[in-house]
Amino acid sequence: MRHRLKRRIAAFSCASVIILVFASRPAQELCAQTAGAPLVRIASDVRDEAGLFSRDAVAAARKRLAQIEATYHVPAVIETIDSLGGSALEAAAVDRARKTGVEGVFILVAKRETKIDAIRSARFATVVEAAQLHAIRDAFIAEFGKRDFDDGLTKGVAEIEKALAEAKARGRVAPAPSPSSSLVLRNQVRLTLDGARKIVAGAQAKAQELNLKINIAVVDDGGHMIAFERMDGARPASGYTATTKAVTAATFRQATGPLPAGTTAPDLLLNLSLQNAAAASGGKVTTLLGGVPVVVDGQVIAGVGVGGGTGEQDATVARAGIASFLAEVEGKTSQ
Repeated sequence: MRHRLKRRIAAFSCASVIILVFASRPAQELCAQTAGAPLVRIASDVRDEAGLFSRDAVAAARKRLAQIEATYHVPAVIETIDSLGGSALEAAAVDRARKTGVEGVFILVAKRETKIDAIRSARFATVVEAAQLHAIRDAFIAEFGKRDFDDGLTKGVAEIEKALAEAKARGRVAPAPSPSSSLVLRNQVRLTLDGARKIVAGAQAKAQELNLKINIAVVDDGGHMIAFERMDGARPASGYTATTKAVTAATFRQATGPLPAGTTAPDLLLNLSLQNAAAASGGKVTTLLGGVPVVVDGQVIAGVGVGGGTGEQDATVARAGIASFLAEVEGKTSQ
């Protein structure tokens, strides 16, 4: 008993094993090797909620990620969960990345759905390219497909290091850490009025292709109106539903529709409760199809709502508007 107690106390001493102790905190504190030296903050982490990896593999990955962050100044968080719970993969990745409070590379693995996504924050969009994110994700998938999760973790971390080494060689250096980063969020992506108008134009083009007369609303990530247009002949009443769809998509960070999301058997009580709550608060929330979030660099920056067709048609038109916007954004970013 005394021997086990000594080992537990040692785990909290200033040694490299301290990486394991602070694994669940958004910003880990690693004790310096030299007595009296200041603490170095490391944000990188492996959070294995789904229990896919062995303890040794997690410890080795955390240590390597800390070394990578110290070298390239880009944090990386790898998180596993049991299930998406009906949420879309990208939306879940964005939401959980935000909750970590860490700006950098974020990898989310959903065990039950056997899905994986790799995203990076806007601050590092010029450091880690989209193609490199795909390579990182594929490195995990190659071994996960063989049920060799520990090896997948090791190779995924190695691919992160490779991507950052390539970025540095090409002169794409990570920005210096922001002061007081735990108190404010910096380098967030915002949708401009021109961007909102681009979405509207793309949505209208799709509506005309489908011979629909629709209302379209574009709001910011907090649900505040940026742009609204009603096509000639569209029902005025659908303008209201378009707005509530846009607000819901932006503030819930996911596409609108019956809850739980993605289910073929909606929870009637849950949906009714949500509608009652929406009515009591002024009708700002809906479970109608046709609201879609706009995601850029892993951030939900806006919501688009369409009203005038069937729910499926409205969602199709909203997605088309967003797709035309994203095509131009990505085209300009790659130039």
